[in-house]
Amino acid sequence: MKRFLVCFYALFVTIGMFATGQDGDCIFIDGEMWVLLGKPLYADSLLHSSLINILPKGRSITTANWEGYTGYWSINNDRLTLDSIRVSFWNVDTHQYRQESIPPSDMQHVFNRYYDKDKIIATWLTDTIRIGKGEQIFYMHDAYIRNLEYEQFITINRGNVTERKSFHNKLVVDGFSFSKLKSREEIRAKFPLDLKSYPELDEVKRIMFSIRDVQLDSLGNLVDCHVRAFVPKQDRDKMPSLERLENSFKRMLKSISPWKTLYINGEYVSENRFGYTIPFIVSK
Repeated sequence: MKRFLVCFYALFVTIGMFATGQDGDCIFIDGEMWVLLGKPLYADSLLHSSLINILPKGRSITTANWEGYTGYWSINNDRLTLDSIRVSFWNVDTHQYRQESIPPSDMQHVFNRYYDKDKIIATWLTDTIRIGKGEQIFYMHDAYIRNLEYEQFITINRGNVTERKSFHNKLVVDGFSFSKLKSREEIRAKFPLDLKSYPELDEVKRIMFSIRDVQLDSLGNLVDCHVRAFVPKQDRDKMPSLERLENSFKRMLKSISPWKTLYINGEYVSENRFGYTIPFIVSK
């Protein structure tokens, strides 16, 4: 159990230190540009490695674009094509970026197997890609975990489009959010736990509550969630009252109404839909 807690806290700290939002590729559909939230070239590691090897040296690489390139794609006649690769270079004299486009003809020796009438057809890809445009509705500082106002899920089978699903994402209810709790005092005020009825926690100074699988309805009411309490340096099996404490905390969560509710890709979700962990400092 102690080993589990050490791993849990290590993971919690690591996520906060290293998670970084990534720039997406660009895709044109019916002449309109969307953000492609991902990089389809990752689907074939050997192909991607070959591409990286021919990209210009000295190109700009940032924490939001570790590979230093942006793919430009399009869908025509239900076929996904790679139109170009663009890289940028920082000019130390002008303090501006210079863009450079690499056309398909310059990448033919890398994509030779995928050429069809001078176009690069993404026949290496069988997956579902997500594209978006408009206002940003949700953002997490990690990879491509964000949602834009309009999104499409496009199913690709060997470069051919087989299905499309469209969604209109939006804020439904502007209510309670864990992000609004800025201090330990605010947390204690929002969740006034009576720890005197838990004698096993008498020597505990901090409790970590993990809230996962938050389910909301269209009015912002909490339908259900999963709560787990973690106590540092303690064996959970020797503290049966933790389950009672978790149930008490869950009842407090359900008493809050409304919650900040988003409509994302056909579901009503919490702003913290990927879970939230809050520290509860025990006052002595």
